[in-house]
Amino acid sequence: MLRADHIQQLADKWLEARGDQLMPKASQFGPFELRPFLPNIAVYRKTPESRYKVTLQGTGLVEAFGFDATGMFLDDVYPADVFVELNALYKLLFDNQYVSHSVRVYERKGTGALVTIEQIMVPVSNEDGQHDRYVLLAYNVPLPQRPRSDPNRTIALGSLEERTVYHPATLLPVECFATTPRDDAQMREALTAFRAN
Repeated sequence: MLRADHIQQLADKWLEARGDQLMPKASQFGPFELRPFLPNIAVYRKTPESRYKVTLQGTGLVEAFGFDATGMFLDDVYPADVFVELNALYKLLFDNQYVSHSVRVYERKGTGALVTIEQIMVPVSNEDGQHDRYVLLAYNVPLPQRPRSDPNRTIALGSLEERTVYHPATLLPVECFATTPRDDAQMREALTAFRAN
């Protein structure tokens, strides 16, 4: 279920931008449309070599990680064990153009307080209509912050509370390794059912 207003707003903007297409083009869902969300946005692109590159990391996420991953490949950003999990997830998403929604819990450095971060990942195509990128929005106010002297390259994972992967055409949940177990009723509810009232 979508929780934060910003997550719902981004999902609505993505749905509006794509219209009757499977996903919007970058020109329909770019910096202008994403302006309210830019600090907490990351953009990932698949290269011809099937590697995943961070092409944009917002300032809020830079502060949360303690470093700027813009221009880096996932396998250069994360430790090997973390990369294996992320690479499998990104391969699943890119191969199928799925939408992903997750909720993770992090421990705030210094205080030990638990912080819940909600994320949504939506597919976007290039101008030729080829799917080549994902936009991720992570939302919580404020995000956990790391000093540059103490970067955390595992913060993207945290402790997974729930994750649902949705089919891009039907927006219904998909049974796959990335969708956490849930009841039958939840598996029949489309992403659009969770829009803000």
